[in-house]
Amino acid sequence: MTPWDLQKSLIAEIEELLAQMQLKNAAGEDVFGVKGYEQRLPEIADDEEDQSQFFPYFIVRIEEGNTPTDDEPWLVGTTVLFGICDYDKETNGHRTILEMITKITNRFLERPLLDSKFRANQNVSFALQDEDTYPFYFGAIDIKFYVPKIGAMTGHERISKDAGDKSTGKKDTGSDGGKD
Repeated sequence: MTPWDLQKSLIAEIEELLAQMQLKNAAGEDVFGVKGYEQRLPEIADDEEDQSQFFPYFIVRIEEGNTPTDDEPWLVGTTVLFGICDYDKETNGHRTILEMITKITNRFLERPLLDSKFRANQNVSFALQDEDTYPFYFGAIDIKFYVPKIGAMTGHERISKDAGDKSTGKKDTGSDGGKD
């Protein structure tokens, strides 16, 4: 598994979680669901267009990764950024952002496993924007996931390899004949 696999899986999961939300696009039209993007919004090609055409949206960014030891999985930091448009004069767009954040954080706190491969760390944080950008509202979630290392043996596989082939009684010494 790779961080990119995590990113793709996380986008698909969040799109599904938010599929029934009724929001507005920048033109003020009702839309259902929220489109997800990897790392950033798409590049704008035409001078007549602007990034407001993507509202509502979310972006899944891979921020960092580390692994303390050879035996532990990667711990990959992600940030999920949200952007919505809400022309309501009561300026309650932050409530919609909080609803989105709650749906996602509750999902991973209740069921931390994603695609049977990635496990969410339970230390999750979120934030809302500081400044007034009416009618656009923004928020974010920071969540880390444990990502299995590619080619890394599990504890069970290591024990099986060390035990050797029971049928021949020979221990697997690898391609180097057991030399280090």
